[in-house]
Amino acid sequence: MMHCRSGWLLAITAALAGCGKAHDAQLPPASGSGAPALPVLPAIKAAAAPAPAVTSLRKTTGSLLPHAEVAVVARAHGVLVALGVEVGSRVKQGQILFRIDDREAGLRLAQARTQRAAAAQQLASTEVEYRRTKLLFDQKAASPQQWDQINAQVDAARVGVAQADNGVALAAKAVADTTATAPITGVVVARHVALGDYVSDAPPTQVLVLQDQATLDLKFRLPERALASVQVGDALTVALPALGLTRQATISIVAPVVDPRTRTVELTAVLDNHDGALRSGLMAEVELAAAIAAAGAQH
Repeated sequence: MMHCRSGWLLAITAALAGCGKAHDAQLPPASGSGAPALPVLPAIKAAAAPAPAVTSLRKTTGSLLPHAEVAVVARAHGVLVALGVEVGSRVKQGQILFRIDDREAGLRLAQARTQRAAAAQQLASTEVEYRRTKLLFDQKAASPQQWDQINAQVDAARVGVAQADNGVALAAKAVADTTATAPITGVVVARHVALGDYVSDAPPTQVLVLQDQATLDLKFRLPERALASVQVGDALTVALPALGLTRQATISIVAPVVDPRTRTVELTAVLDNHDGALRSGLMAEVELAAAIAAAGAQH
């Protein structure tokens, strides 16, 4: 029985050895003259750098921007108790935009006025004593020490009144700061709080954003060589594809610097928008007069 098992194991070992030799014979060497050639990988071409945008001397594009934009912030702390405008509302300069609870500020103003009245009374009493002392001093009935003392008291009372006046002014300003008015005539383009929200003046809470859209600034760029021919007052034709409108304008500002990265100069034209047809942020197609573009191309 042991002989049979030993023979069986030897047979299996020989078969495995034979398979291993056959397998080794089929594999080529990893290196050397008999090794297969390495696969040729496709060459990776470096990505070409994007070509710089070329702006024509006659045609280009620009964007409409508000002539002025103001963030209206809270100048007092408290709960917003009145908010009379919404996004899109048109407001006039000086119009009330919102109110903050002013009860605390009103009490401080009343307190400051009371203190001012007390200071004024103190000054009046001191001045009566001053006149009496002066009369006695002139008659040699009061000593120089008494005269100096009453003069110091009058000066202190006057300082007290001045301090009380400053307190009233500060308290009155605190009351006024609870009401916000429009600093410019324009359109409300953003509102960041709601009625009943708590706002603060430190740091100031931004409540509204106003834009003056009666006129819009058109910003666009031209190659630096355009400086030889373009100047303030040159005529432009401005097309607004989104609205299907065309407007005429003139260049109002030629930037005093050239962007060294793009080799372009920024120009500004002002578009009238009293009809409210235009919107800030619109893309505009700008076309200069042919004569101006031709003059620039010659340089």
